Amino acid sequence: MTTMEGPRPAPQRLVRPKSTDERAFCALGPVAEAFIKGAAAQGMTGLARDLSDLAQLEAIHGRESVIAALERAVAFGRFRAADVVSILNSQQGLPRPTRRGDALIVDLPSVPTRSLSDYAMGGQS
Repeated sequence: MTTMEGPRPAPQRLVRPKSTDERAFCALGPVAEAFIKGAAAQGMTGLARDLSDLAQLEAIHGRESVIAALERAVAFGRFRAADVVSILNSQQGLPRPTRRGDALIVDLPSVPTRSLSDYAMGGQS
């Protein structure tokens, strides 16, 4: 006879998508399931309405960006479509970190230069 040590593990609830929107959203992978589970754990109502908006974000922003935004939303407990859209919009125009050692090339505007003597105050003795 074998004995189990420690407490019994908590049951795992599976996400079972029923609608087309739910299936499309869950196709994003484990982060989509974590998003749905987190929303359910917080008692979010109206998630079904948001899933259609969330499922369409991949076509607009690309798969990698949407997955990164969902990971951030799960980490911070933000489970509305508007929250994910806000995260996606905040990432626009931000620098993308590169591996250590790679050159960061940024085009800077050129400006005219002036001599320091142009800034000297006249008439001081």
